[in-house]
Amino acid sequence: MKKLTIKEWEEKYIAGPVSRFDQKYFVSNRYAWDKDLVEASKGSTLIGTGKVKDRPGYTIDELALHWASRRGTILELLNTSKPNPKKIVKEIDIVVKNSDPRMLPVNFRPPDGVKADTTDPKRLSRNIKKVARFFGADLVGICRLDRRWVYSHTYEGESTYYAGGSNGNEGISTPLELPEEFNYAVVVCFEEEYDMIKFYPSYIDNAAASMGYSRMAFTNLLLSSYIRNLGFQAIDCTTNDVAINIPLAIQAGLGELGRNGLLITPEFGPRVRISKVITDLPLAADLPVEFGVREFCSVCKKCARMCPSQSILHGERTSEPRNPSNSSGVLKWPINPETCRMYWARKGKSCTICIASCPYNKPSTRFHGFVRWLTDHVRWADLFYAKMDDLFGYGKPKSPDNFWEEWQPKRHVKS
Repeated sequence: MKKLTIKEWEEKYIAGPVSRFDQKYFVSNRYAWDKDLVEASKGSTLIGTGKVKDRPGYTIDELALHWASRRGTILELLNTSKPNPKKIVKEIDIVVKNSDPRMLPVNFRPPDGVKADTTDPKRLSRNIKKVARFFGADLVGICRLDRRWVYSHTYEGESTYYAGGSNGNEGISTPLELPEEFNYAVVVCFEEEYDMIKFYPSYIDNAAASMGYSRMAFTNLLLSSYIRNLGFQAIDCTTNDVAINIPLAIQAGLGELGRNGLLITPEFGPRVRISKVITDLPLAADLPVEFGVREFCSVCKKCARMCPSQSILHGERTSEPRNPSNSSGVLKWPINPETCRMYWARKGKSCTICIASCPYNKPSTRFHGFVRWLTDHVRWADLFYAKMDDLFGYGKPKSPDNFWEEWQPKRHVKS
């Protein structure tokens, strides 16, 4: 694995001016105001609700698991999915409607004028990473906040998640400018269980993704609180709020960009969910890394072949967007979010095929670790590795017939 300076990374991956992205063009948000997109998906169902079917993977047992992994989470209870830019640096106050003082929340704040010692940013960064892992993160990286990835506008309209009707919002978004003192992002990743993702397409793989969102809501809430308790400001950016996750994760040294448009990490491949906390706490930034993803994705193309909506580019990288839901200026394989999202709507559930089929999506065994080392150090044989992945049957969906008998869930909370 090679570390790059930000300048070296820029020279390899930035192909032109990068315009800040308006959050209203995030493809799910477009279903609230883009009549053409809504019309093109007419008759499709609400994503995520799902229908109970009389076959393994789609029964009430699996649907209940999916919804329990996501519904009732801290993310939804605090309604932090679309922060108001006017209140973005204010802490969320939890109001408990109970007169019993024992039930009221206790908020710690350092005494006036007391802050953490910032003379050693490396020490603070070490502590932040340990705290983030203690709170539940699987991967943690730090980068200076590159303002190109902060949304130009934030969209506060209600995303319908329907492909059947607009709520009347015409896509009005609000200009977003973060205070200049916010200079760092702590980027955290959460593993999705390998033993669940491979049961695609079903509600089982959806549950793995949903659990990632629930875990990030919990971790982000505690991590941002920890930073505030040090006497500094923190913006809890759960999911894709405030800024685009993947370029920040790349600059924080957590992975590379894959053909499937996802972050490919050395530890889990694309099998992660990403969030971040933006702060004014002075930290030591990590560096971007390269471990052969760009070269391997250039010849593999497995995710593009497997994609049921053919939303993943088969050709070469480009800095040109395919539709308004792509950003420009970065050399990448831009996916087609419109056709991807329409496929989700038709199925009534999200799709994880590009994650499950990726050759980097493997458990961390010695053998798979050795193969990953080869893709980094013996890159001329990448096509051979891709063919062997197919030959050994990796990336094929596993039958959910015996899921409940075989499943050994990973324990995310240590006892």
